Order: sequence, then structure tokens, then C-alpha cells
Amino acid sequence: MAQLKTLEPQLIGGVFRSSAPVGIRLAMRLLRRVPRPCREAARQLIRLLYWPLTAKTKILLISLVASVTLLGLAEAGGALGPSADADRRWALAHLFSADAELSGVSLSLLQDLAGLIVLTVVFVTPLFCCQQVQAIADFVQMNERNGGGTRLSPEQIRRHDTLVRKTNAWFRMLGRRSVSAGIMVAAATGTIALYAFVNAHGLMETWNPTALPDAVWRDEVYAGWWANWHTHREMAVALCAAGTYAFHFLVKQLVMGVVFTGYLYRSAALGFGVTPNMRFDSDGFQGLRPLRRFMLWTYGSALAHLIGLLVLFMVWLPASPWMVFIVLGVMLVDMAVIVYPSSIGYHFALDVKKAHVESLYASGLPSDECDAAVARIWSTPVLPVTTRKAVTGIGLYLLAPAMPALIQVLFQHL
Repeated sequence: MAQLKTLEPQLIGGVFRSSAPVGIRLAMRLLRRVPRPCREAARQLIRLLYWPLTAKTKILLISLVASVTLLGLAEAGGALGPSADADRRWALAHLFSADAELSGVSLSLLQDLAGLIVLTVVFVTPLFCCQQVQAIADFVQMNERNGGGTRLSPEQIRRHDTLVRKTNAWFRMLGRRSVSAGIMVAAATGTIALYAFVNAHGLMETWNPTALPDAVWRDEVYAGWWANWHTHREMAVALCAAGTYAFHFLVKQLVMGVVFTGYLYRSAALGFGVTPNMRFDSDGFQGLRPLRRFMLWTYGSALAHLIGLLVLFMVWLPASPWMVFIVLGVMLVDMAVIVYPSSIGYHFALDVKKAHVESLYASGLPSDECDAAVARIWSTPVLPVTTRKAVTGIGLYLLAPAMPALIQVLFQHL
């Protein structure tokens, strides 16, 4: 049987494709001037030094350099640690003080708990996207190894390969320079708009622990903020650049998820979906370990992004009723790209298990052996993530929007 065509989600961006570091081609050209006896040894040494970078390595290096640069700028601008000015107090220190006099509020980078959460989400967003890209790329091969292609007719194989080509065309279009540039411009515009809102309205208005008017409190907090445009302009630019970087990957991640959901729906209708290996458990999850990795990283990504958005819209920005619609919109999108695909995979894998159980009963095995084999099959979860973990993750996801509001009410009653 011909091998099925595989998905290529790495087409959504050059960073997701393994590549040699910049400069290896120039080094190879310069080797032509090296005497022939030493040329091969020098070539092997260069190949050892210029080892191809994987997508995950490149993203980790970018995040590491960006975070170190941000910390360096904060230290150089005096916005990293607490202010040396004795008249300035940490913003959260006012929560436990009855003194309403504000001579100055300090909110450096290491004091801004909400900011640290947002920056953490910013720098791990590309990693979430990278892990999902790798898992989607393994999807067809995973099911083919588990025997999912043996039941397909030549016509079904042809239709599946056509579907894969169309899906890869969507991935390729998402990775075009013009599309990427448009996403980057949109991400930059949205990030700058959010920062302009902060610049105009201050910070932590709904978290005012003093008896002073909210307008006075938010202006004082913004005055001592580490990314204040008027006092720490370089940090404001760095924050906007980091936000653009994260939103760019987030948009691509969501679009990729929608495209993959469409593929999963159509491929399952063709008879090629999530297929557990019913004859040989090669990885402890009936051959579905790549799917388990995809599900765990996807659930973690959804929870991290929701927490980041809640911190942004309910801690930094003044909480308003219209922000509920933003949270609901994000949750609906996550449902479309997480819960719905999981449901499709669950039902297809369940049908595969049912068919295998029926084949065991029809095989004429002794009753004891057949019952033991069937019990062993149903003792493992249908999907490679247990129901307990899935329910726990969904529960945390649904409770996450309530946490900032509960903490705010608690602080107001201290």
C-alpha cells in the first residue's frame, strides 16, 4: 500500500522548519581556499559547529535572548527592582495599610506580578505553537503506523491525499510573507492600541485599596510603572514588541487549529481518523503518544492564554462589563479548536475499539481468553488523556475567569 501523504503545518512559518545557522554557506565557500588535504577535516568541523537548529531550539533561543534583553533594559533604566526612593511604596503594600496618603507608588518589573504573568505567557506562546506544529505533523504517520490506512480503499487513499494537499495549501498560504506581514501589522496595531489605552487610563483602577479616588490611584500606579512611556520609553517599546511577537504566533496558532479541525472532520468522514493500535502497544498509549502530546500542549496553551488575557483585562485594565464578551469569545474559540476536535477523535477511536472487540468475539477464541482480552482493551482510556485529567483541566479552565474577581473581593475586605 502506498504511503499516505503527511500534513505539513511547519509551512505556516519559516521558524518552524529546521535550518542551518546563518553563516554556514559563507563558511563552506571560504573552505575552497583551504588546501585540499585539510579541507575535509575543516568541513567536518564546521558541520559539527553549525549543527542544524530545530524549530524548538530556535524558538527557545529567541525567547531567551528576548527575556535577557528585557531584563537588561529594565536594569539599565532602573525599572527592574524596587525604587530606592524612600517616599515610594510598592503598589500592593497599600493593600495592608490604612494610610491613604500617596506620595508615590512603585511598580517595578519584579514587583508587577500581573506583568510577570503576561510576559511569561508572551514568551511561552511560540513554544506552545511549535509543539502543536510538531504533533500535527506526526498525525498521519501515527495513525498509519497503528494500522489506520490498511482499511482504506485506493479511492479513499486518493481522496485523503487530495484532502491533505488542500490542507497543506492552507498552511502554505498562512506562511506566505504577505500574510505573515499582515498578521504582524495587525498584531502590532492591537498591541499599540492596548498600550495606548493603558497610557491614557492608567493601571489597576479596579484594584484600588485606598480611600482615594480611582483616577488618582491609577495615575500614581502608572507613574511608577516599569513600562511608563514618559519615564521608561525603552521598556514601553520592548513591551509592545513582545506583545506583537506573542499575538503574531497566537493568531497563527488559532488559524492552524481551525484548519486542522477541518481536516480532522473530513478525514474521519473518509474513514481515517484517530486510530489506536489494538495489536501492539508500542508507547504505553496504544500508539497514540503524539496525540497525547498534542492534547496536553493544547490544553495547557488554552489555559495559559486565558489566564494571560484575564490578567491583562481585569488587573492592568479597568474591568468593564464588555470584557466579559472578550473572555467568552476566547473560550468559544478554544472550544472550537480543542473540545470539538477531541470529540471527533474520541468517537472515531471508540468505533475502532468496538470493531476490534467484535472481531475478537468472532475469532473463535476460548471464552476466558476472549474475556480477558476485551477487559484489557476497555481498561485503557479511549484517548491518551484520562478522563480525570480532562475533567480537571476543563474545571480549571472554567474557574479561571472567576479567580481575579474573587481575589479582588478578598483584597477589598482586608
